[in-house]
Amino acid sequence: MIVKDRLRMVATRSAAALATATATATLIVLAGAASAQDKPAAPGPIVKTLLQATATADGKAFAYPDGKPLVTARLVELPPGGEIIRHRHAVSPFVYILEGELTIASDSMPTQVYKAGDSYIEQAAWHSGRNLGATPVRLLSVYPGAEGVALSERPQ
Repeated sequence: MIVKDRLRMVATRSAAALATATATATLIVLAGAASAQDKPAAPGPIVKTLLQATATADGKAFAYPDGKPLVTARLVELPPGGEIIRHRHAVSPFVYILEGELTIASDSMPTQVYKAGDSYIEQAAWHSGRNLGATPVRLLSVYPGAEGVALSERPQ
């Protein structure tokens, strides 16, 4: 009888321990699921295509120079009244206007005004730029080219 009582007591304690362990595990799983729902997933990138082009602003097809490829990126600031003198490029750069307004005069098209947020591929023809506004123009220029090839040339 004592042995039966002992076995019953051990069985009861084991069942209680198993029930407690099961309840604890269930609470941990539920807490983890709730915590995962409370925490939003890390935000992904916001992608905005600035430009896709197969030709320059004046309609000329891209032509890359031979040689070892080289990409140059420049931040340019042009003060009010400032001018980028007449020039042209072996490979026309991508330009993104960060601030201000840039006025471009060209041999191949009417005068263009580019404002903050605008992007374009510079003309293949001779052109110049001016800041006719009261605030500086800031722009990013990205030049695809090749080692040993000048980013721009000026008239002789």
